[in-house]
Amino acid sequence: MPSPRHDALLRLIRDHLDLPIRLLREVGGFELPIGGPLWVGPGDLRDRISREMHADTVVFCGPPQDRWFSTIVEVETEMSEQKLRQTVEAAEMLRLETRKPVYVIFITPDPCAARFTSQVEIHSGCLTIIMRPVIVGPDRIPVLTDPEQMASDLLTAALSVMAHGHLPKVAEAFIKLLTDLPDEDAASLFGYTIDMAAPRARRLLEETVTIYIPEHSPWAQNLYRKGQAAGREEGREEGREEGRAAGEAASVLAVLRFRGIDVPLERHQQVTTCTDLALLEVWLRRALEATHIDDLFDDGSEPEPRS
Repeated sequence: MPSPRHDALLRLIRDHLDLPIRLLREVGGFELPIGGPLWVGPGDLRDRISREMHADTVVFCGPPQDRWFSTIVEVETEMSEQKLRQTVEAAEMLRLETRKPVYVIFITPDPCAARFTSQVEIHSGCLTIIMRPVIVGPDRIPVLTDPEQMASDLLTAALSVMAHGHLPKVAEAFIKLLTDLPDEDAASLFGYTIDMAAPRARRLLEETVTIYIPEHSPWAQNLYRKGQAAGREEGREEGREEGRAAGEAASVLAVLRFRGIDVPLERHQQVTTCTDLALLEVWLRRALEATHIDDLFDDGSEPEPRS
């Protein structure tokens, strides 16, 4: 079962699809096209003999009908050779499906991530498949100890705390940063980061909050309530499921928009209120081929009437 750290980092990526593309450019040194639309595609990849691989997140760049490239984003709490080799196969499946370049990026808090080679090879007879993933571990994530520096790039700040939040100067700078953000932004950023942080860093962040954040601030009160509700795991899982559904629904609508398909208000509401992840994935696949909004709903489902 995926850990809260894993899910939090995936939420961050899905809410900021430019993050893995930035890391491919800045860490991996790839020269990628600029300015294309970014959208999340299905993570279940199949080959012609019905083998199935699941990728954490697949980000497509470019128009759905003529994608420029694809990026497989994997979040790993602990890196392993087995996962690297599985991802080689997933990347090859995606390349065969799209006939476009495929990039692979691993984002991990694993302090030993640097021990993995940057090249993975699979040999099968006279065929060799080579993958050169970009591995973004703690050694590739900057140690930020200045609130102003963090404010200039909030996404890098969140990753810095994920990787180095056990350092008091990093935790202190991050909490001070939050005092200058609007309450909603502070709560959202802290929510991602507290879940991504290791247990030791999480305790330090919570202790630092009590020093620098007034208890009466709205987002801090929400934080305290969350801390008191640590035992309500069932509610947290429900919230994660809702977040995943919202992300899938947004992807369906984004693909339809890029294909120039008109989405009536009733159908828009039907998509955004759907919480069935399997059904949303079906709709996303259909959206890639659809020419009319009704092509998504060949099951005859009708939108609920507006009240």
